[in-house]
This record gives sequence, C-alpha cells and structure tokens, in this order.
Amino acid sequence: MGEIQSEELDAPVYSETKFKEVLPEIKSLMAEHPADFFYQMQQLCLSAGVKVVHTPCISKAPINGSTRWLGDNPFIQLSGRYKRNDIFWFTFFHEAGHIIKHGKKDIFLENVKYAEYDERKEKEADRFAVIWTLSDEEESEILENDNLSEQDIINFAKKFNTHPAIIIGRLQHKKLLPYTVGKSFFEKVELSE
Repeated sequence: MGEIQSEELDAPVYSETKFKEVLPEIKSLMAEHPADFFYQMQQLCLSAGVKVVHTPCISKAPINGSTRWLGDNPFIQLSGRYKRNDIFWFTFFHEAGHIIKHGKKDIFLENVKYAEYDERKEKEADRFAVIWTLSDEEESEILENDNLSEQDIINFAKKFNTHPAIIIGRLQHKKLLPYTVGKSFFEKVELSE
C-alpha cells in the first residue's frame, strides 16, 4: 500500500544537503503542530526528494514507521500508531536519521526485530531523533527545576523550539514524570485513511 501511495508523489532526485536544510523547518512544524502539519512536512520532504506517506496502522502490526529506498528516493512510511504527536514526531525524526546516516540497501522497521535488524543503526537513528526533538542538554536544563509547572513546560518548549508534548512524553518515557501529568499537552494525530 505504501509503495502505491509513494508513486502518486512527484519528487526530484534525493538531495541530502536539501534534506538537512529543511529539517529545522520541520522541527518548527513539530513545535507549532498546525492542523496541516503533515501536508507541510510532506511538501518540505518532497522538495529534498524524500517521499513521506501515512499508511494506517495494521491491526497487530506494531510498526510506527519504516524507511526504505525506492529508486533514487528515500521513502518514509508513518503509521500514526498511538495517534500522539510526541510519538509521531520522534518516529519521523528516527526515520529521517536512517536516511541521513545509513545506506540505500537497508530497510528499517521501527520497534520490530527482523532478520536484517541492526541494533547499532537503530540506536543511531534514535540518537538522531533525540537531538532533533529534545536534546540531552535541553532535557538536563529542564530537569534542573525541582518543581516543573505546566507553564515551565510551555516556556521550555518555546525556548527549545519543540512541543510541550515532546518534553512530557520524554520525561514519562524515562519514568521521571507520572503518566497522569501533562496529558493536556498531547495532541491527537488524526491523518486521513
């Protein structure tokens, strides 16, 4: 299904330079999360020769995203699994990391162990996503505050050009915040089927 979707997208030959140039704009989309964020992100990626599509999550298939090359173009397929903006954006930047850091021959499926699974490459892609969503240095600065308020989270998100849900999601994932805190910051990712 994803490959059929990608055929509908017209893209120039991939340019790593251009892709790196548009990543800060995509990060700003992550921070702002406008209603048409997916379309804007898709257009920025297409300008660099990267095809991005949304394919609805298949029942019992625990895949958030995948990356592979189709001819001269890298192809990112996002499932929108969990339908939360923090997970969606981490997945996007993880897949972007595979494009920039790894070769054309590999196929990457996030959160799935498979025959060609390479733990080192997965960790590199995770690291890339951490740097682009909320760096370790930024996280450390946030954690210097003993009593984080919701306003603190909003202020840090603005300061670091990220979304408050990214901060909350990261701290919850690391078990530094209870899952009951900050639920209002998560935005539902509803992409058309």
